[in-house]
Amino acid sequence: MLFTDTVTIYNKIEAEGQTSWSRRVVHGVQWSDKTSKVNVEGQISVARYINVTFPEGKYEDLIFDAANEEDAIFKGEITDEVTGARGNRISDLLEKYPCSGRIVAVNDNSLRDRLKNIKVVLG
Repeated sequence: MLFTDTVTIYNKIEAEGQTSWSRRVVHGVQWSDKTSKVNVEGQISVARYINVTFPEGKYEDLIFDAANEEDAIFKGEITDEVTGARGNRISDLLEKYPCSGRIVAVNDNSLRDRLKNIKVVLG
């Protein structure tokens, strides 16, 4: 089976001058990560790529916003609350849980005839 992973999605919500965070746990997705070394003008750097694929039936009612620089996805079920206070910021959770990343791109394949999915790229 391909879709056996669980992720937790945190979305930043701003309304009426207030900031809050939404947390959703989604089962039955595919987490894929890859680390590679890149040589750029004699400098070796490490590039990390994470893709999370949400099959049909798993992405409905979810928010994937690459424009919001603070929305993030974590591998596994995370119960931490994001409050904005030191130790409970989204950046703190990204450090605490290395299998995580901010949403940087969204590939919407939900209109295909077969294998409908949404692939989210994390950075």
